[in-house]
Amino acid sequence: MIVAVGSGSAGPRAADLNIANMARETGVYRPSAHLEQATANDRLGGDPEAFIRSHVRRLEALRRAGLVERIDADHWRIPTNLPERGQVYDQSRNGGNIRIGILSPTGVDHQVRHDGATRLDRELASRQRIVLANEGFGLEVQAALAQRRQWLVDMGYATNLGDGRIRGIRDLIKRLESADVDRAGKALAVQRGRKSQPAVPGYYVMGELVGSIRLSSGRFAMIDDGLGFSLVPWRPVIEKEIGREVIGVMRGTDVSWQLGRKLGLGI
Repeated sequence: MIVAVGSGSAGPRAADLNIANMARETGVYRPSAHLEQATANDRLGGDPEAFIRSHVRRLEALRRAGLVERIDADHWRIPTNLPERGQVYDQSRNGGNIRIGILSPTGVDHQVRHDGATRLDRELASRQRIVLANEGFGLEVQAALAQRRQWLVDMGYATNLGDGRIRGIRDLIKRLESADVDRAGKALAVQRGRKSQPAVPGYYVMGELVGSIRLSSGRFAMIDDGLGFSLVPWRPVIEKEIGREVIGVMRGTDVSWQLGRKLGLGI
């Protein structure tokens, strides 16, 4: 894995600042409104939906700590001092000294020619690039980014603009993620003897949450309905539901989970 280690007291999280800014006038954060803004501002072939999902995951963690309130899937009540309270929360969990986060479950060598969304792709599409050292691992990542840019061009995922710059297709991350999930689904179908069923936006996903799988594109939940299974984006809120029946609705590339509801013919 590639992990990031840093100070737990460097300042408020960018996600907390973004959420507070979006909720400044009404005190309510709406992921759908933030998605519209992120999509309109995206000019680098990024993944606005994944960007918003990261904010919702942060909100779920803060909700469990009692810092924010979830009204419904598209409305969150936000305190005016969320960035400061979020920072205190992080410091209490990390001992005030260290924050460790997983950036990728695979090394950079594996990512260069991987036909799926990787940390390298997210870095290339990011508005805020990580500062890389000109030695050691920093140089390795710089070289891997250059090779990944060329691979994306060679595979038709991006256009070469010259001077080391590329322009990715509009849904670059989504296309790569779909390829990753499709390939993993086919491999698991052979192993489990069940059909891999792609989750369709706007439709229910229901069945037993049998576990999860980590891909270069991220972590995905495996939902088995007795006839086949689907791989859908993982969210921390379902961690305690493994081995239980769950139900949710696909919203774009994410799932709106309806935990606590019973499965039945009326659904």
